[in-house]
Amino acid sequence: MTLRPPKSSYNQASEKVWFSYVPNATKFQHGLLGINDSYVAGNLHLQFPENEPLKAKRIEVSITGTEYVHWTEQVVENAYNSSTKSYEVRTRTIHYIHEHQILNRSLLLWQNKEFYQKITNMKFPFKLPLPNNLPPSMNLSDGIGQINYEVNAKIKRKRNFWKFKGSKKSVKCMCSITRYRSMPVPASTRWTEWDDPKAIKRGLGYDITVDYNTFGPGNPIIINFAFKFFKVLKLKEVFAGLKEYHIFKASGNTKFIKGYVLERKISDDQISINLNARNEWWYNLKIEVPENKVGWTTDRHNIKVYHKIKVKVRFGYLGPKNINLEKLVNIENIIKE
Repeated sequence: MTLRPPKSSYNQASEKVWFSYVPNATKFQHGLLGINDSYVAGNLHLQFPENEPLKAKRIEVSITGTEYVHWTEQVVENAYNSSTKSYEVRTRTIHYIHEHQILNRSLLLWQNKEFYQKITNMKFPFKLPLPNNLPPSMNLSDGIGQINYEVNAKIKRKRNFWKFKGSKKSVKCMCSITRYRSMPVPASTRWTEWDDPKAIKRGLGYDITVDYNTFGPGNPIIINFAFKFFKVLKLKEVFAGLKEYHIFKASGNTKFIKGYVLERKISDDQISINLNARNEWWYNLKIEVPENKVGWTTDRHNIKVYHKIKVKVRFGYLGPKNINLEKLVNIENIIKE
């Protein structure tokens, strides 16, 4: 079964020229980019009426990738009005833009150097390898930072002045690129104040561990909690979350955006009813990392995404000082092997 990309995926479309996927595929990309060899493959279709064929000399297909950053800021300033001979307050919009091509690979599908050949119905299969260090497609902070890919068809044809047709015909279709990561090796982090003077004075000892520093859909965040109560102590809640940070650079300026993308809370009641005979509480908190909720960790000059696991133990009014812990981690598209 051969499927086509949806019409909405075309940035530049034609009723007579279109793409299809290879049989039994639902996307252009094949292989696991980042783990093994990956490539884009498909078919280019040309279908023109017999009485109005395409007259072409050259047909090629390419895949291109673009890194794009754009945001605006409103600036209030005093401007002189020569008509009224006075100053007035005006608001001006400043655009910060960065655009850079990160990929351009092409393949010649067909060529006739001698003359323009009539084409009515043709199908060209294609396959283009992808560099292993290619970043994935991304759309961050409502489009402020983007990495987009397109599969393009370029046709050199005979001009038709009467129908205002130039010598080039193009079709452009969006192509989502996914990057993968194999299961990481354990890299444990431990925060502990179990039975030392600080823990006893606070009334609570803790031993909290995280077994990895890279997480993703195939490796959820698991935080191992152990609390020891030395006295009756009111907890407001235990909070654990994944915080995501975006840094964008364009036109010599920087924009910083941050916020929690995953959160979990444990109430005091959930802890108190599960204390053992030694007034200890043990719990393994699991936070799944769905790919549609997070941005992948990225370190590029104009687009940077990094993540921190945050753990907070919040006490009630007049209680001891809150416990705040954090760890820098990577979020990647992990697949289970």
